[in-house]
Amino acid sequence: MKIGCVLVMYNPQQELLTASLDSLNKQVDEIFLGDNSVNMPDFMATLLTLYPNVYYRGFKENLGIAEAQNRGIAYFQEKEFDFVLFMDQDSLAPKNLVISLLADYARLQQTGIAIGGIGPRPFNRSEGKPYVGAVKKGKLILPGITEVGEIISSASLIPMVHFKQIGGMESSLFIDGVDHEWCWRAKKMGGWRFFISEKVQLSHQVGEGDRPFILRKVAIPTPFRTYYQFRNYFRLVHRGYVPLYWKVSNGFKYSIKIFYYPLCVSPRISYMKQILKGIYAGITGK
Repeated sequence: MKIGCVLVMYNPQQELLTASLDSLNKQVDEIFLGDNSVNMPDFMATLLTLYPNVYYRGFKENLGIAEAQNRGIAYFQEKEFDFVLFMDQDSLAPKNLVISLLADYARLQQTGIAIGGIGPRPFNRSEGKPYVGAVKKGKLILPGITEVGEIISSASLIPMVHFKQIGGMESSLFIDGVDHEWCWRAKKMGGWRFFISEKVQLSHQVGEGDRPFILRKVAIPTPFRTYYQFRNYFRLVHRGYVPLYWKVSNGFKYSIKIFYYPLCVSPRISYMKQILKGIYAGITGK
């Protein structure tokens, strides 16, 4: 059994990327390092000499996470790998990540469940708290295994054979909603189900950090990322296979963010411009 890791990065921090490669190096057979940076980082040539099982692919432009992942999928399809593990530069994999995911994957297989993919429980690195869905929290179906409607791409383990049936990530989404859309599409086309292994946690950070909002803290993205969040919501909301709870809950969130970001988050004008551009692009399909 061969496991490949697709790690997508964009202008990475040397320390964080090194820590990520250190944690993944002995857990997978090969790492596809897809670089969306315009220029290769100065430290990359030296770093690659330390990891002989890393294949570096510099795109010299930002293709978006979806297309970068598709390039990695194609790379491991040609080499006939069995699984792909997706990672990004904002996450740190624990040492027991792959072995734990494979163990729970095997447990699910024994029950005859159609497994679309499995991932760890992500937790907020700055808060030290697990990320749990506000609306859909999932259902514990086996000890330590929770079934969910979708999983984030970072640290998700997916059988390679699924991409032949379902296809790759939707490149036009660029970044936001890419992982969830693929899960929903896989559920519709193949009846695949998705799971979280509670025995392993993923150190993760959403957005540019958490800020207080009313009685809780929320992850704040950059204006650039906010554009894609609003655009992709309007792109996905009309699709029949997208869950109703996601359409309603995110519609509620974005109706608040459209006022909160321009009024309370700097740079306010940039947020307003990107929100309006995102809405326009999402509605018009541009």
